[in-house]
Amino acid sequence: MKKLSLLVFSMVLAAIVAGCTKENASEITGFTGIEVEVGKNNGNSRLLILNEGAFPGASTLDLLDFKTKTYYADVFGQANPEVPQGIGNTGNDMAWVDGNLWVLLNASNQVAVLAFPSCKLIRTLAVDSPRHITVEGQYAYISSYGAAVYGGDPVEGKVYRINLSTYASEELTVGYQPEGLAVSGGKLYVANSGGYNWVHDNRVSVIDINTFKVEKQIELPVSNLNLMEMMGGKIWVNTYGESTWYEETPGNWVQTVSAPMSLVFLETNGTSQVIEGVHADKMTLAGAYIYAFGNDAEMTGGYDLCLYKVNTADGTFKATHFAGSDLSRIGYPYGLLVNPANGDIYICDASFTAGSKLHCFDANCKWKWTVDTGVGTGHLLLQ
Repeated sequence: MKKLSLLVFSMVLAAIVAGCTKENASEITGFTGIEVEVGKNNGNSRLLILNEGAFPGASTLDLLDFKTKTYYADVFGQANPEVPQGIGNTGNDMAWVDGNLWVLLNASNQVAVLAFPSCKLIRTLAVDSPRHITVEGQYAYISSYGAAVYGGDPVEGKVYRINLSTYASEELTVGYQPEGLAVSGGKLYVANSGGYNWVHDNRVSVIDINTFKVEKQIELPVSNLNLMEMMGGKIWVNTYGESTWYEETPGNWVQTVSAPMSLVFLETNGTSQVIEGVHADKMTLAGAYIYAFGNDAEMTGGYDLCLYKVNTADGTFKATHFAGSDLSRIGYPYGLLVNPANGDIYICDASFTAGSKLHCFDANCKWKWTVDTGVGTGHLLLQ
């Protein structure tokens, strides 16, 4: 009887293992990838890589599987060959929403909703010029430039609120060319850039989530606002900076930087403070730190790229210069993400004419690995 029980147990265990193996294999059925050397898996299974493409060309979505050390290019195209135009044009952001992957396509005026990990297209949602997304409760909130065009008349932007159960949407007018979003205490904060206007916007729109109405506008000491992160009761905002043009000689226009790409924190009571010395072109939040990169010498006409690590508790920071460090491998930094599981720093090295690269550095900015990516690599998401 003991031998029979052992045999039955072994058969059941084998069936379970076989079932798991089949399930894991089915996740990438039909996908073609290449083996890459990316080190050990450190708490995350996959990295999604969104390539913007050569504007206004088609974007692509890639997938890096840490467990199998396999890189899959254009997983949307592989999973949806019946969609000849691909995922869309100029991918601007992506997020996990109710287990699905939402990808914002700015130039296509749509959001692609994908099943995951199959990457099959579930549906597309019509959103004018979508920029950034955040999720709170039963709704996804998406910032939108609306009908604004560069060089045209000033047009206020919008925030879309999309019901996750019905996909029904409603719109709310905010400031000019809104970008990043953050939620705190039942309020949705929206960073308005005004980047298409001669005079840029410096306001944060505050929306009451319960009523979906603009409650107030908070003016910051900086303008041309960009991304937002929420940490420790503070909303962190970076800016595109400000430039001034003048005609040095007839037909020869010269650009000078009049205000740096800044990092500022905003208290929910409306007070704010600029973190002097941080030039935040792009930023991301990991743990209690804001990571950002930018040109430390932009105000003097120089070029000195730095990676900043800012403590959100007190605003102190450490700057690592690209020159003289392993970060010097990067030609054109365009996207940034930090893995909270191990502190690895992922930086997109973008090209808009050919393939880009994705570099990985450890928490001390030491190089670990590099993989080839698509055109205009700029947005990353861990799974």
